[in-house]
Amino acid sequence: MSDQSAASDDGSDTSIDSADTGTETDTDTDTDEIDTDDVPPETPLQPPPLLTGEYLPQLRATLADATHLLVCLDFDGTLAPIVDEPDAAAPTTANETAVAGLVDAAPVTTAIVSGRSLADVRTRIDGPRIYAGNHGLELAWNETVAVHPVAHERAARLETVCELLETVLDPISNVRIENKRLTGTVHVRTVPPAARPTVRRLTRTVVDRFGGDELEVSPGKRILEIGPTIDWGKGDAVDVITSTLPDGTVPLYIGDDVTDESAFRAIDSDGISIRVGDDDPSTASYRVRSPAAVARVLDWLGTAGVALVGQRTQLLSGTELWNDDPRVGPIPERWPTPVANE
Repeated sequence: MSDQSAASDDGSDTSIDSADTGTETDTDTDTDEIDTDDVPPETPLQPPPLLTGEYLPQLRATLADATHLLVCLDFDGTLAPIVDEPDAAAPTTANETAVAGLVDAAPVTTAIVSGRSLADVRTRIDGPRIYAGNHGLELAWNETVAVHPVAHERAARLETVCELLETVLDPISNVRIENKRLTGTVHVRTVPPAARPTVRRLTRTVVDRFGGDELEVSPGKRILEIGPTIDWGKGDAVDVITSTLPDGTVPLYIGDDVTDESAFRAIDSDGISIRVGDDDPSTASYRVRSPAAVARVLDWLGTAGVALVGQRTQLLSGTELWNDDPRVGPIPERWPTPVANE
């Protein structure tokens, strides 16, 4: 994403993703799947502005004030286009290349923050040394893995619920139930539209009856997520990762779904948050249309953006910022109760 590609001289189309054909944009979203309870009712959400060249001065200023940059990336719908079959999801070549460039950049820590299980997402994109799976319930620092203890304790109940859903939803065509060990997903993307309300109703009934007060259902893009009823999400994972990095680290988060909203809120005005997709209401600061546009953002970060990091701080201090590698700190101990290492 060069400055020239981000903004045209005449201002006729300054969108970063103006070259998109629209083929990768996931517009197939039920309006009744937006989690309106996910944000305080007194804070009405607005669609974030499309990230265009006019915002580059703000991005440059934010990066110049940073001592370090944390880039957190969702996977599905962000690095990888949404597909009907979840097992077929793969990052675009452009995104793989851009992520690899950021991983090698000294002033950058790159993390993948996904709703997929840790084991799954780590096989789909290589390079980053920090991963958060299952919406932040499991964290990996290099080869060290920490699992949220409450989610770990409720894994057996989740397995029971997923097995029951396999039976209850079996008469409905094209439903897929995925047990991700700490959370579960009911995929309805390929379910006939007329049958989707039935899937939602039966899923909530099973979870309410057999999950009790230990499990809950949350909506997403053509999915229903089943997880432990605990106050923990992607935003908490981002906070944990940020806490291990140098003071003055600026977090950047890019995601496309409801569960990414907690990460957008965690970053707030301290960093850069980007929602991928249509102009749905969001707490993100900016929006891009598709994974193709994400690649252009990451490419710009890996070139012009990285060169800006720490510029203002170095001018003020006149000292070398990094005496050792700050990109991966020790595994933190910021869980509600002690972590369970597995």
